[in-house]
Amino acid sequence: MKYRSIKGLDIPLFSLGTVQLGMNYGFGEHSGKPSEEYAHRVLSVAYENGVTNIDTANNYGDSERVIGTWLKSQGGKRPIITTKIGPFNHESPEILREDIIAQTDKCLKTLGVECIDILMAHLFEDYLKSPEVVKSTFLELKESGKIKFTAISVYSYEDYFKLADSGFDAVQLPINIFDWTQIENGGLKAIKDAGMMVFARSVFLQGIVFLKREEVDPRMDFALPYLDKFHALAREFGMTPDVLAASFVLSLPEITSLVLGCQTPEQVISNCELIEKARQLSDSEMAKIREAFVNVDPRLINPRLWFNSAPKQ
Repeated sequence: MKYRSIKGLDIPLFSLGTVQLGMNYGFGEHSGKPSEEYAHRVLSVAYENGVTNIDTANNYGDSERVIGTWLKSQGGKRPIITTKIGPFNHESPEILREDIIAQTDKCLKTLGVECIDILMAHLFEDYLKSPEVVKSTFLELKESGKIKFTAISVYSYEDYFKLADSGFDAVQLPINIFDWTQIENGGLKAIKDAGMMVFARSVFLQGIVFLKREEVDPRMDFALPYLDKFHALAREFGMTPDVLAASFVLSLPEITSLVLGCQTPEQVISNCELIEKARQLSDSEMAKIREAFVNVDPRLINPRLWFNSAPKQ
């Protein structure tokens, strides 16, 4: 496994997303919630292959509990634990503070750990509603030793400059080869300049990068020209679609790690192999990608608009 060192941590380029281990999630053969024994196997295979950052949340069903029981069976082995809390009760500053602390304490108990490595506010909106209280409470948790690093989870249409000014240690955000919004406006660079760890999710844009022309829903015919360009670039660069998608995100200097959800041990192994195959794209390759996707139809990068007949103005 390849790693990046930041803030005293060695973060694997592949962080294991665990929503699939705690609840019914996704489609297909493995869409159901796995047994605890099977989930433990997924976690063990990940750890044995160097995937030492586990990403979860207090609203991922039983995910935190399953991770906690797995940790107890590891005889002292301890991966990095990233979890998320929220939404928060904003009824008053004191109630907000108490709610954040209470949610954190519950996560600590469920995970069975004395300290959470990276604690995220799951919704950036929770931070924006009461930035001073949220920030001060997270710092209080850090100073008390209950957490090591503060973090926020955001979406691509948020104000990344406000995020960069937050003073938090890390962020989780969506980024993919088609979405140049925060690259072009300098938002992603501002986050890096603030010294934040950056965990990237939605690298495959809900799997659209794997679709062939004939598999695209007719209501999404606007995506076809971009998929054609994407697959043409993959062929030109001598890469499979997944390797190109991952290589692009990992070639961005701001990115620390890719958060990839896995439902099976085989998917874990496949993603580990993907990280090994991914490479730093050259300046000329990045320039070709930018030329192809810098001004895409806005529906392409926003799945909520995929089945609309026209882009919103």
